[in-house]
Amino acid sequence: MKCRSLIALRVAVAVFVGLIVIGCPSQAIAKPSEVINWKFQSHHTPGALSTEYVIPPFIERVREMSGGRLNITLHYAGELVDYQEVFPSLQANMIQMANTSGLFWRGSIPVGWLQSGNLPPFVCRSNDEFNELYHRRGIDALIREGLAEQGIHFLGNHNVGNTYFWSKKPINSVDDLKGFKVRFFGSMSDTMEHFGAAPVMLPHPETYTAIAMGTLDGSGTAWWLYRDLKLHEVCPYFIGPAWQTPQGMELWVSKKAWDALPDDLKAIVETAAVAFTKDYADICWMQEREMFNKSFPEWGTTYIEWGKEDIDRITNEFSLPYLDKIAKEIGPKDPRVVKGIEIIKQFMKDYGYID
Repeated sequence: MKCRSLIALRVAVAVFVGLIVIGCPSQAIAKPSEVINWKFQSHHTPGALSTEYVIPPFIERVREMSGGRLNITLHYAGELVDYQEVFPSLQANMIQMANTSGLFWRGSIPVGWLQSGNLPPFVCRSNDEFNELYHRRGIDALIREGLAEQGIHFLGNHNVGNTYFWSKKPINSVDDLKGFKVRFFGSMSDTMEHFGAAPVMLPHPETYTAIAMGTLDGSGTAWWLYRDLKLHEVCPYFIGPAWQTPQGMELWVSKKAWDALPDDLKAIVETAAVAFTKDYADICWMQEREMFNKSFPEWGTTYIEWGKEDIDRITNEFSLPYLDKIAKEIGPKDPRVVKGIEIIKQFMKDYGYID
């Protein structure tokens, strides 16, 4: 009887997300004849942490909560379009959803400079800090506004694992980076170059061979690629602490597809996206701990952790000037970037990371 009364209330006010949460059977929800089909292209390949543990549960959650009215199909990296074509393909509604990053298009999307994967090292130093900065201090809101003008509906930043780097030889301090040939990305590459390294950008599948052949001395990105690409076989030294805690990516939806959804399905996707963010952070934390505690001894990996002196040197010599440079050079293109950098710097001051 209680379930029937709740269903009647849902019909009256068109809010039914809560019914799924408290356990009213999905069979009791009226299903319109139309089924909406979306294509979701991941940034990652089959068997990756995201495509194995995070995206499929998100898709299933949406299907169950919508009573089958919204059907999302997973496609792997490059399956529908090259990663560089994801942005225009979403704008055109050729694909409807992607986990991607504004840093790939920061040249044409100024708010992409605020994306967490683009920030310099040691801004956030825990997942809780990341959530505070992006979800509660307003960075996500600024990015959402900027992307809406580009035909993208933004569902938020999410944790894709902490950013480390690894090497064929010991790297015991910042000074050891001189001449280090490394595969890295975005501001991480800029950091490496500032301290004398020689960074390059390569697709992940090419990294192992480049290191094995001596073209590179190491690489860096989210920790789980060290495991999944078996880079421990060619890089026995793993350097910490994490430069980004965490590295982030974003959930993007074609604005054309989003605007076509009824409000109740929008609420379901938003609710599932919150769970997606938590699931991703949880699985990254659990599996990273397992890698450190169990896999490193099995692989013969040596973990080297830099001390406070190196962290402070990178923060003050590179990260803070880098943030100021973003505000100065990109701010005139979009005042949201200036506001975002102000929020980030105040956040770092509040935590005692900068004066």
